[in-house]
Amino acid sequence: MKKKFKRSISLAMCAVLLFGVLGTAAFAEESKEYDNLPYKCYTYIGDSIPWGYGLNPDIETSDPNSVCLRVEGAYTDLVGKVLEENNGAAVHAAASSGSRLCDYRAALEKGMGVENPYNRTDDWFGNRTPERTELLRSKGEQMCAWISESDLISLQCGINDITALLVNTLCASGLVDINKITAIDDAEAVLDYLQFALSSLEADPNVLGNIISGFKSELTGIRENAAAVVGDVVEIAPEDADIVIVGYSNLLAGMRVIPGTDFSLIMDLIDTALVSLNDYYSSIADDYDNVYYVDAPDASVFFSEGMLITDAISDERGILLGLHPDAEGHEYIAGCVLDALKEINTCRHEHTKTVLERVKSTKGYGYMGVQVCTDCGKVVSMGKVVTPFGTFDVPEKTVNSIVVNIGNAVSSTLSRLINGICSISAKR
Repeated sequence: MKKKFKRSISLAMCAVLLFGVLGTAAFAEESKEYDNLPYKCYTYIGDSIPWGYGLNPDIETSDPNSVCLRVEGAYTDLVGKVLEENNGAAVHAAASSGSRLCDYRAALEKGMGVENPYNRTDDWFGNRTPERTELLRSKGEQMCAWISESDLISLQCGINDITALLVNTLCASGLVDINKITAIDDAEAVLDYLQFALSSLEADPNVLGNIISGFKSELTGIRENAAAVVGDVVEIAPEDADIVIVGYSNLLAGMRVIPGTDFSLIMDLIDTALVSLNDYYSSIADDYDNVYYVDAPDASVFFSEGMLITDAISDERGILLGLHPDAEGHEYIAGCVLDALKEINTCRHEHTKTVLERVKSTKGYGYMGVQVCTDCGKVVSMGKVVTPFGTFDVPEKTVNSIVVNIGNAVSSTLSRLINGICSISAKR
């Protein structure tokens, strides 16, 4: 079994930053840099970011439901290509644009045969695209089969739950009319409506309190679903599989709805929810030996601090409020995830055995116990030389360069012989 170490990995600390440097085709050429990755089967689940929304408009037009399709150029696709190049790995795309944690919880519980699987029907988000929601939730059995045979699973999901959280909260507070907002198709028109609705705060100060109360309640539900989905994946996956959770970049931090203002309730609520979700994912990862949280890339990789939402919408690098990375952004995230996997698979020498090696000391030849890593074969510590003349510490530099590893049977015999000599000497 591959040994692991527990650690949250920051994308900002990755040694190789591929953003703006590597093109999609370059990943095949650079794949040898990650030849220590042992994965033979990779499954990824999540929303439109791991799915690759915006990279291939033809797919989005021909299949608006976009469930479980592999989109070329998405960071998940790029990670998969490296594994395919190195190991001939199988790659299973279980991401879906528009998906939520509650969808995956429902799907996985159905696939696991849970008697009363989770199901939430009283939310506007799922009812906007009921065909896609139902299609995704019907894939539970297939997803469970993929996960059960995978030694690597990645997850990035929750941003759509936060979108639903925001609208559900605003609707519950009476600030937003759900019938009006669902009838608006244009993004800028939605912003205009929200800006108008926010003016109601001045007329009724109690609305703000209701928003905050509803926000906390909805966020609790998202956390419960996040914990449930991660727990289900851990239960379904093989014991020695690696599970990587990718965090969200705080792209909305400091963004304004109204130019020139210092406060934006909408953006600050979403930013708060994103930070909370990332922190919670990190804490969930700490609960499992084989789950790793990979921190989100710095928002400055994509957008300048304080950018207005209207600018983000029109920026060619961003789609839908700037939340979706372009091709270069996906390359950046893919490189960071691969670096994280490389670090995860760096041998920590946690499995060792003692072998005897013939060495030369200041008192002549003897045999030394050497700790050897059984995972990679490297000598990780040197022991003491035991000779008829006594026991001596031997610095590594004095070890004879021509040493012979002695087989287990011989080692055992010599160990007993040396221990016997030492025992006789001690009695004297």
